[in-house]
Amino acid sequence: MRKRNWILASLLCLVLSLAGCGGGRAETGTLLKMTFLDTGKSDCIVIEAGESVVVNDTADADDAAAICAFLEEQGKKRIEYLILSHFDKDHIGSAADLVSRYEVGCVLMPDYEEDSEEYLALMRALEKTDTESRRLRRAYVFTLEGIDFYVDAPRESVYENDNNYSLITCVTNGEDRFLLMGDAKKIRTGEFLSSEAAKGQYDLIKMPHHGNYTKNLATLFETARPRYAVLTADPARLRVEEETVSLLDEYDCEVYYTDEGIVTVISDGSLIQVSQP
Repeated sequence: MRKRNWILASLLCLVLSLAGCGGGRAETGTLLKMTFLDTGKSDCIVIEAGESVVVNDTADADDAAAICAFLEEQGKKRIEYLILSHFDKDHIGSAADLVSRYEVGCVLMPDYEEDSEEYLALMRALEKTDTESRRLRRAYVFTLEGIDFYVDAPRESVYENDNNYSLITCVTNGEDRFLLMGDAKKIRTGEFLSSEAAKGQYDLIKMPHHGNYTKNLATLFETARPRYAVLTADPARLRVEEETVSLLDEYDCEVYYTDEGIVTVISDGSLIQVSQP
């Protein structure tokens, strides 16, 4: 698998170098870089669409320094969209810090409330900075530098399990498609399966809820047939269920766990490279 990555990396470098020359083929999409940070059993995905930045979830509160350090290393001072899949502390822990430290164009979130300190800190930061926010009751679509984002919203106003409030984000760059499932459980995954966005193949899926399994994941995989899968997990991988591993094996997915280090995905719209230190 690692050998395959080196081959893909070499091909991608060749494609990008040719694209800058008169005799090379034109790029089919913007250069997209998607980084899954190593923050343990929590989610933080930094998406660089050309020069623009989208952050999907913000891990735990004690991950703020690491997230900011990564953004600074990339030379980023503005976040166009901050997408918060739902309000569990391992998804919005550092959101207040990011809203306070960076210029954020808009915060997208599901339409419910929480009484946790992380949620209340986020609300205070939004008010203090006068940052625009949208509570989604229906799908929200936007495009940055030629890269399309579709954010699927929960259908119901109340769920027994908070994970079913998760926003599900689909990213399309040319021919390359990526699916970020948040912590979606069975009900929420079923809602997404009824949408047009669920139709067609996805090259990469960020597995829901750190590796938990639901029966309709198999239905999703029948259509999506991803080549790559990323699981946000701590070294113990307590939430990674045997059924999930079996499903990934069945579809011959190349699997990456963030407890083994940052996962970096690069797409030019027709070719994908996935790497990990």
